[in-house]
Amino acid sequence: MRLNRTGLLTLLLGVVFVLTGFPSRPGTAGVQQDNAETYNEQGLALMDAEKFEEAVNVFKQAIKLKPDFADAYYHLGDTYFELSEVKKAVDAYKQAVRYKPEFALAYNQLGTAYRAVGDYKKAVEAYNESIRLDPKALLTHYNLGVVYAEHDKQALAGAEYKILQTLDAGLAQDLYNLIHKPTVSIVSDGSVRLNVMAVDSHGAPISGLTSEDFQVVDDGAAQTVSVALKNNPSSFYGVAIDTSGSMRPAFPLIIAASKYIVEKALPQDQTLLIRFVSSDKIETVQEFTSNKRRLMNGIDQLYIEAGQSAIVDAVYVSAQRLANYKFPDKTVRRVVFLITDGDERASYYDLQQVLALLRSINVQIFAVSISMDDRGGKLNQNQPKRSVDMLRTLASETGGAAFFPKSAAELKTTIDAMFDLVRAEYTIEYKPTKPVKAGSYRPVSVTIAPKPQRENWSVVARPGYVVSAK
Repeated sequence: MRLNRTGLLTLLLGVVFVLTGFPSRPGTAGVQQDNAETYNEQGLALMDAEKFEEAVNVFKQAIKLKPDFADAYYHLGDTYFELSEVKKAVDAYKQAVRYKPEFALAYNQLGTAYRAVGDYKKAVEAYNESIRLDPKALLTHYNLGVVYAEHDKQALAGAEYKILQTLDAGLAQDLYNLIHKPTVSIVSDGSVRLNVMAVDSHGAPISGLTSEDFQVVDDGAAQTVSVALKNNPSSFYGVAIDTSGSMRPAFPLIIAASKYIVEKALPQDQTLLIRFVSSDKIETVQEFTSNKRRLMNGIDQLYIEAGQSAIVDAVYVSAQRLANYKFPDKTVRRVVFLITDGDERASYYDLQQVLALLRSINVQIFAVSISMDDRGGKLNQNQPKRSVDMLRTLASETGGAAFFPKSAAELKTTIDAMFDLVRAEYTIEYKPTKPVKAGSYRPVSVTIAPKPQRENWSVVARPGYVVSAK
């Protein structure tokens, strides 16, 4: 069989696609451009499947066939961003706007990439160019407001907030929360909301309880519980991971525990990753996301670093981040999972200061102790009493719990039990019969109404709260 030139080219392209695993798109005129489009489409499909490394190669092939393919450069930038190769993402977005100067979305992404590499000035320039091209670009106005807020340009951030008010009230509210950081407190609209866990004699959660099953005493006065419902399944987690030098012997277990926590999160849950060493090394590894691949990648980037551990400061920062983060549902859980050995060394805040914060915000602490000596022995053996006491105090003051597993197998079981408790929580709401005063501490007791066969049932709840000032 004899092939003419066009037929031979089509056959060769078909062979290339077979070898690379992608279908061919035969054509005559403009075959390179047609196949560049095909590669671009295949790259998008790979991105949807979260096969980002493969997508990079496909987008590059599209660009090789069509060197001025702005859309392929744009998608390549997005792919590099997903792979945390932000500098490469910057280069790709720059090429996208080079070949398509009116590409407003590419300028927005370029601004976000510049922000990720810490180039504030260029981020602002890119966002402003995106807005010049598309004055009603919601996400770009929001992103620009975020950058201004992060660099204490409150007036400029406020200007973006006002623009968003005319375009999207919900996104405007999100920016307002980021600028002004309103704290989610225990008392809201005159009502107290408490997350409580009911457990049996074995520590297993109890389901099916109603308002009548709870007894609440607030500041010495009995209360009428108006709501006693299980929380909805949505939760928002902050995973604060100690990566100071004392954690080196247990580092593989720390990674495994952190990943298992991410695995246990539900698809709708949002998780924030924070690593900490000393007071000046408390870093956000991954912002709030439900994307487990991003969270796993963040955990894979963790490393041990020399420095005196600042556990109290890490709890303070993590709890604040959760309390400042806006959630549309007021009953949503806010939980800090603290992974550490409890070896507090050099925090700026003292324990009483962090307790003052925790008593005023609706955030729970669940501490998982992972302490191991230099010989890699058993977990949590011969742990200093001060470390144990501190972790238990942080947890108990928020209605959470502290765990001290003795082996790797028990660590996994501990995390399972921890999630069982969190997901079986009840939200109790009541209006205090005594007037509340800003700044005052209110002791509170939550128990289960006595009935036969309930003698060994108990409630885990915060022992009190502080009324936040307006």
